[in-house]
Amino acid sequence: MRYLKYGIITIISITLWTGFVSLGRNYGFLLRPIEHSGNPIAFIDAIKEKAINEDVDNIAIALVKNGKIEGDFYYSRGKPVDKQTLFQMASVSKWVTAWGVFNLVEQKKLNIDEPISKYLTRWQLPKSEFDNEKITIRNLLSHTAGLTDGLGYNGFEPNQPIQSIEESLKKAADAEPNISGVTKVGIEPDTAFRYSGGGYTILQLIIEEVSGLTFQEYMAKNIFEPLKMVNSTFELTEKSYSNLAQSYKLDGTVDTNYKYTALAAASLYTCIDDLTLFLKANGNNNPVISKSTQDLINKEYIKINNDLTHGLGPFIYGSSKSGDYVIGHDGNNRMAINTSVRLNTTTNDGIIILESGNPNLASSLGDEWVFWKTGIFNFTILNSNRNNILSWLIIGNILIVGILVYLFRRRT
Repeated sequence: MRYLKYGIITIISITLWTGFVSLGRNYGFLLRPIEHSGNPIAFIDAIKEKAINEDVDNIAIALVKNGKIEGDFYYSRGKPVDKQTLFQMASVSKWVTAWGVFNLVEQKKLNIDEPISKYLTRWQLPKSEFDNEKITIRNLLSHTAGLTDGLGYNGFEPNQPIQSIEESLKKAADAEPNISGVTKVGIEPDTAFRYSGGGYTILQLIIEEVSGLTFQEYMAKNIFEPLKMVNSTFELTEKSYSNLAQSYKLDGTVDTNYKYTALAAASLYTCIDDLTLFLKANGNNNPVISKSTQDLINKEYIKINNDLTHGLGPFIYGSSKSGDYVIGHDGNNRMAINTSVRLNTTTNDGIIILESGNPNLASSLGDEWVFWKTGIFNFTILNSNRNNILSWLIIGNILIVGILVYLFRRRT
């Protein structure tokens, strides 16, 4: 009976401890940030070590506070990079494009709740089983238009002609493998999140139609110049090439710099200095869009999963009990480029990570910063803490068994 009694106690104790560790994992109180002091320089040192140990070929990282860099790090195994080196931002382009759209809204040239067909003459969505007139600019900005293109643009080689916007919307020649590349409505509009590069190419076309300018001309005049983002561009020029970071493939060889039709969705080139100004402009005294418009852009519009929602341009990475509210965007392209920009709109803290040669490093470091700064965590943080959680589980179970064996022997 004594063996049975201690066996039952052991099973119950291990079960309770396992439950406690699971709660600690799920609610975050047993998760450990990458750095513990809260010091920005110590955080840079921690992620610097992680970055160098990862398979990355160049990287630029900056911690931003109230529009000023409070810690940064630059590394390249080839052409040197610094805070003015241009990186291709891939899908971070969409967040900046959203500001261009809302600049036109504030000029009263666009209404985000009007059907997009009202603003289009050069191309229209192909007919579908759904009512295309339900699709608004709000839907395009939030990826809720029901578009099923799945884009993702790979771009064109430097010696290749690029498609027109209209041709790309009909079928993108630079679509990723196994993607249709056709911008069409495949699910009921405004019912679900469905990521669509094609939706932002439509926004690019709308900006051109409404403004009478090319997309690059409009964004330079109405976004980059007022924000003093003097290095930023959606189209590479001779000057841009001289200050462009090398891009690397996964095997470490130098990649080419591709050209894009889909400028709004994928082709922003910018640097640490300019992105610091962009983050600084989130708030009051923004010369491009008002604070009330920013609040609309940054508000949760559609839920994606338990960890992530989307606004009208940026992703929302969560809010904490202490009031932190984190927005931002990541970018990936051709499995060689990864960028991440995150901003705590409550405290005006942010992080910028630009790199190539690793498909996930910038995004994972962005998640590490969010957890370090706010306690908000997602699958990336759970995964990086798996050894820590396993240690809690094993050590606790060993202690339980050891204590019970000791008590059993004393009583016998």
